[in-house]
Amino acid sequence: MTDLSSTPEAAEQFIVRRMSLRHARVLIALHDTGNASHAAEVLHVTQPAVSKTLAELEQGLGQMLFLRKGRHMYITPVGRRLLTLARKIEADLHRAAGEVASMVRGATGELRIGATNAALARLLPRAVAALKRESPQMTVSVRTHALRSLFEDLLAGQLDLVIARVMPQDEPLGLQRMALLQQPERLAISAIHPLASAETLSWETLSRQRWIWHMPGTRTRMLVDRLWQAKGLPLPSDLIENGDLLLSLNMMCEMPLLAVMPHDVAVDAERKGIVRLLPHDVDLGLGALSVWHLPDAHGEGLDRFKLLLLQAATDVEGAALKA
Repeated sequence: MTDLSSTPEAAEQFIVRRMSLRHARVLIALHDTGNASHAAEVLHVTQPAVSKTLAELEQGLGQMLFLRKGRHMYITPVGRRLLTLARKIEADLHRAAGEVASMVRGATGELRIGATNAALARLLPRAVAALKRESPQMTVSVRTHALRSLFEDLLAGQLDLVIARVMPQDEPLGLQRMALLQQPERLAISAIHPLASAETLSWETLSRQRWIWHMPGTRTRMLVDRLWQAKGLPLPSDLIENGDLLLSLNMMCEMPLLAVMPHDVAVDAERKGIVRLLPHDVDLGLGALSVWHLPDAHGEGLDRFKLLLLQAATDVEGAALKA
C-alpha cells in the first residue's frame, strides 16, 4: 500500500461520502474469516477485489484496519470501530428491505425486540398484545438470546430495543435506558415436592434437594453461586443446568425441584399450580427491569411500544398490589 497519511477531516469525509455497502461487507467478511481468500469466497468475488476494496478503505482513512501475520488478518482498534459502523449499515439495509417487503404484503412495519426471561411472563405479552390491537399489520419479532448477545445486536442495529435487568455496574455504554418495574428473584419449589407443604425449611435442607441451576458462564449463575457462598453453604450437588424457563417449569411439573426465577415468572407459575413460592430471600442485586435502545432510535412503532411497555408495567404493579 502507498502512503496512508490522511487528516481526521479527510477520514470523516471519506466515511460520510464514499464508504459504501461494498466496503462494509468486505470489512465484515475479513473480520469474520480472518483471511482475504476466505472473505472472497464468502462474498463470491475474487481475492484481488477484496484486497482492492480494503486498500480503498485504508487509503481513505489513512489508517491500517488489519494487521497481517502470515495468512491471518487481525483487526486494529480503528478497524474494530469501523466494523461496528459496517454492521449497522448492513443491518439497516436488511431492516429497510424487510420493511419494504412488509409493505408489499400489506404489513405496516417491523419491531425487533430482545428480551430476557424476566420480561416474558406478563410484561412483554401484555405490551405486544396491546400493540397488535392497535397495529395488527405490524410484524413483531422477539429474540431471547443471552443478554450480552442481545446488547451486541442492539448496538449493531439488529434490534430496536432490549428489555432486561442489569446490575448497575454492568450497564452498557452508548444506550438509553427507561426503567419499567422491579423484578426481584423468588425461590420456587415444585408443587409436587414432598417439602412443598412444610412450614419452615432451612437453607441446609434446601441445599440437599435437587435444583434447576443456571448455565455456567452466565451472569445469573455467577450471582446464584455467590448467594450460596455468602450463606456459607456448599453448592447443591444434585443439579439440572438449564437456561430455558419453559423447560424448567415443565420439569417442575414432572419431578420435585427447586429453582430461583424472576418474580413474575414465579408468581404466574404459582397461580397455575406448578410451584409454591418460599419466603427465603434470594435477592441477586439486579436492577429494575428496563427497556434499552440507541439514543437516536425513534419511530412511530418504537415510541408507541415504549409507552405500551410503561402501561403494561403499571398494570402488572397494580395487579401485584391487589394480590
